[in-house]
Amino acid sequence: MVEMKGSSEAEDRAREFIKERHFRLKQILFRTVRKEEDVWLIEGEVSFRRAYFLTTKRFFKLRMKVETGEVVFYEEMRHHST
Repeated sequence: MVEMKGSSEAEDRAREFIKERHFRLKQILFRTVRKEEDVWLIEGEVSFRRAYFLTTKRFFKLRMKVETGEVVFYEEMRHHST
């Protein structure tokens, strides 16, 4: 892989990674995209279909290496409504 020079390249790679994980992906919203030293930190929200009418939303955190675009950490958390 090639070095991720800009935030749009990091978002594109994150989108690819998430699409591989969720077959019924509906939407990805990026909330935070920032570079810290040699890692891109990306946070956002993903929604996908669980059943015919049921949609699930989760928050995610992702870290990827700047020089390779390799995802080194990915976590999803349930979307809590208050």
